[in-house]
Amino acid sequence: MERNQNIQKEKLFDGLEEDMIKFSFTLNGKEIKISEFLNNSLRNLVKDEGVSQEDFEKIVEAGNFEKKGTLIKNYYSQEHLEIYYLINNGQIYLFAFGEFQPARYILYIEGAWYL
Repeated sequence: MERNQNIQKEKLFDGLEEDMIKFSFTLNGKEIKISEFLNNSLRNLVKDEGVSQEDFEKIVEAGNFEKKGTLIKNYYSQEHLEIYYLINNGQIYLFAFGEFQPARYILYIEGAWYL
């Protein structure tokens, strides 16, 4: 699996909850809403999408993601936002998303990997 060097970390959204619900962005000419990947926690990438454990570990290491949690272990960015994925057009796109402060949400695109 190879990283798409053209997709670099970028903040896509920083705002209030009511704006986040309406927010969308364009990815490969397609309009994407946050709800399209919120069920795709990075921890499920191997089980749900058949990505090899070796490739998964490469993605986690390259992103410098941290595994945290007691009962359910999720992966988090350097900003302490949970990592999600979206498969689109033969690539795995990684997003960091969450509530940064009360009622303030942030979304980053962390990068992309070719399948």
